[in-house]
Amino acid sequence: MLTITKRSGAEEEFHTGKIMNSMRNAGISADTARKVTNGIVYHEGMTTGEIRNRVIGGIKNREPMAAKRYESHPKKTRNY
Repeated sequence: MLTITKRSGAEEEFHTGKIMNSMRNAGISADTARKVTNGIVYHEGMTTGEIRNRVIGGIKNREPMAAKRYESHPKKTRNY
């Protein structure tokens, strides 16, 4: 099990499906979302910010205009 660190500092089990869903919700093609998700090298304790930056970089290499959509897509926030 791989654990990532969220912006809040909380740790959470990592699931690639969440990355795929966020890209698809931002209008990224399924093919690009799969390739970007599979192309990222993940490590224990990686932050959600690091993951987001790597996702944006991966999208830029494949669909530059789509990367702009992803960057401007609202980040999910929680109200505590």
